[in-house]
Amino acid sequence: MAQIIAMHSHRGGTGRSTIAANLARLMADEGHRVALVDTDIQSPAAHVLFGDAQAPGHTLADYLIGRCEVEDAAVAMPTAPGGGDLFLVPARAEASGIHEIIAQGYDVGLLREGFDRLIDALRLDILLLDTHAGINNETVTAVASADTLVVVTRSCRLDLTGAGETIEFANQLSCPRRALVVNMVPPGVPDEASRERAERAYGSTVEAVLPYTPELAMVAGARLFADAHPEHPLMERFRKIIPSLIRRR
Repeated sequence: MAQIIAMHSHRGGTGRSTIAANLARLMADEGHRVALVDTDIQSPAAHVLFGDAQAPGHTLADYLIGRCEVEDAAVAMPTAPGGGDLFLVPARAEASGIHEIIAQGYDVGLLREGFDRLIDALRLDILLLDTHAGINNETVTAVASADTLVVVTRSCRLDLTGAGETIEFANQLSCPRRALVVNMVPPGVPDEASRERAERAYGSTVEAVLPYTPELAMVAGARLFADAHPEHPLMERFRKIIPSLIRRR
């Protein structure tokens, strides 16, 4: 049975999309069949993070406005030899997608239906959903569909002030399991201090503390960090997140 993992952050700029893309790649490298769906139609990022490896023929926006079936928007992405399979569903390719959705609207039920259809059509083990920061229709549907909600936050006061709203949001949607990832911790700040501060604010377990990494910033979305620096110490921290997110069979 496939599981759905939603990645969320209260504010933008937390590195949520970067974490989601790299986790998707690493999960696939470990042998899982994984699809990453970029549900952030307002400000999509996933197709950029994969280096525009293949120009999408269709997108999630195309599916939502009736141009294609959702599985037609899934692009097969490269993985490590001997690994599993990875598919990317980009949010949209051009500005026209967002303009049409704003003008026409869409049936929000199509989004959940699309998640289920992807799981069946692609025979997925894991469906990973990258959401828009804050709250909108797509984010509500993604989080309500998820078995696990991963909240990505920084340890700064600005991000932690959104903890109450995020907790209330998750409670209303009754997501079965929550996990925290504290990202971009500045040099000189102990991991434990960042961990304690976030757990106190959110009341949830911190699964990983990830330091600010200049090499990650320098890649600047030109390609996945997992491809550019596969042996970097940060990648080991990414890998340690995976067992806590994947449900044991």
